Amino acid sequence: MSPGNVDERRIVILLDESSAMAAVMRDKLADGSESTKTNAERVATSVNQLVRQLAEGPNCSVALVGYRSSADGAVDVGCRWPAGLAGRTFVASGELVAAAENEPRTRRVPLPDGSFDELTVDFPVWYRPELGAKGPQLAAFRFVADLLKDSPAGVRPVVIHLFCGSSADGSPQMVISDLLRHDADGAGPIVIQCHLAAAATHSTIPFPSNQAYLSSAAARDLFSRASRLPAATAALLRRSKFSVLTNARAMVLNAKITDLHHCLQVAKECVIGGAALPPLAPPSITAVPNGGQSPVETPVLAGGESPTDPNPVVEPTPVSEGASAASPIGNRHAGEPVGFACLILDRSVADPQSGDLKNACSRLQEAGNEILKSLTVKDAASRGIDVAIVSYGAREDGSPDVRDGFDGPLAGKSIVRNAELASGPVRVEESQVEMSNGAGGIITITKKLPIFFDVEPTASLEPKGGFEAAARIIRDWCTQHQDGWRPVVVHLTRGEHSAEALDAAVAEFAGIATAAGPVVLQHLVLTESPRKSACHPDSAEGMDSDGAKACWNASTTLPGWEALRDAKRPHITADSRGCVVNGQFDILAEEFVAALPSIDDTGV
Repeated sequence: MSPGNVDERRIVILLDESSAMAAVMRDKLADGSESTKTNAERVATSVNQLVRQLAEGPNCSVALVGYRSSADGAVDVGCRWPAGLAGRTFVASGELVAAAENEPRTRRVPLPDGSFDELTVDFPVWYRPELGAKGPQLAAFRFVADLLKDSPAGVRPVVIHLFCGSSADGSPQMVISDLLRHDADGAGPIVIQCHLAAAATHSTIPFPSNQAYLSSAAARDLFSRASRLPAATAALLRRSKFSVLTNARAMVLNAKITDLHHCLQVAKECVIGGAALPPLAPPSITAVPNGGQSPVETPVLAGGESPTDPNPVVEPTPVSEGASAASPIGNRHAGEPVGFACLILDRSVADPQSGDLKNACSRLQEAGNEILKSLTVKDAASRGIDVAIVSYGAREDGSPDVRDGFDGPLAGKSIVRNAELASGPVRVEESQVEMSNGAGGIITITKKLPIFFDVEPTASLEPKGGFEAAARIIRDWCTQHQDGWRPVVVHLTRGEHSAEALDAAVAEFAGIATAAGPVVLQHLVLTESPRKSACHPDSAEGMDSDGAKACWNASTTLPGWEALRDAKRPHITADSRGCVVNGQFDILAEEFVAALPSIDDTGV
């Protein structure tokens, strides 16, 4: 696939072209204003600057690869060279200058009096982003692995992955692990992972050295998908005042623009050597009052100046196995009435590699995000409700992949109060919905859905591991909230588990209760093939799926069913169970409203 007579030194620049890259970080610029350009635009500028530096440096070969999928799920992974290099994979650095497409850009130059002058310059462009829907990372890393399969022995190629979204076609863990299989003896590729922050308020985790100190599932995943920093590169970062410890990984989670710049310079150093990082102060990581599990970023001013002296990195105490990291449950008002809701997401689909953007996992996640949104609006917002998220699936090798905790602004927390959810989504998705205007016409409204979790689909895994993780969190919560209402668990699943597997999972909740009673277990089942729908039935008769019947049998009856019945649900009876098949699960907020008094009414 690669041309002849290319230099042995190789770099692959792998670019996320999903809709997640349309996020606007809104960090501070040199003039004090907020940035308004998307991550895709700013990454393109930085990548073009790197390509220019490579073109002017020692001989090496460069591949510029993008990945995206269309709205109908079609995967598009390939090299993104301009017309003059169309069809090429690796391009020798000496050929790059002639292939650039120059465009005029305005550069603001600071003057001694504090004002700015504008200067028009020619900016060489090799990469222009075109965004799709989601990001098929698995297909992208398979493409990269194919590019590197004939790499010359003795020289380590470099892969730098710049991305903002999650994988849409399954976990790339096994493919990346295969790339890294010789990492310990220095023979494999150097894989650098740079995850872009969706907002400037997100906490940055730069070059961690121990997975035990990473409390979010996303950070732990990224740690295992990145190479160890070569010693020379680590020393270079230390000279730039980064606190880089032994065995630090080549990864940054929630990178800001200065972090992106440093990652690109690390890549340049790894591929050609001798790159000098500019004297920019890195984000300072300090301990925070939530138990030390979620680092926060000290603001870095334009040009790298920090408003205070940079603080050293403070490594937090590792989270012990089974502990609920960064839980807010230790900071409560005495006598405050509280409830607890835990969503358990079954990430399995029949074919994780299909690229189907409307698979069961995607639809269940959408439903789960709708449920969480319902806890932040109307009457539910005035109740004290703690929330947790757990998901389970299988990695490519069949091993369990169980995750708990939030991402984005809430990263590092296993439990959050519903009042925190409104300001903590990873992103907010907008869609146009047509509906009746009540007078025979149709109107179009914009629907906004906050996304609190966004994970990739996987192969099937029995639910026991996910229920075990949820049980640990719920047990800890109940210990501190014996006066709270019954914990409510909503299992989001495609309904393909056997009755035996589901019973074994449900057994994990045995003995867990508050003074108000044991765990309330409810199910939302969205099947992959057409099945009959059901909404809180009082029996499993008529269900045409063994999996759906198993979910009904495992569900508890609806507490406060009278209030739910009176709220325009006449079909609900004392025998109705919390089970919905191929329908909308819209009762959770109402259950808490019926069970909990408003916080304002308690005088707390």
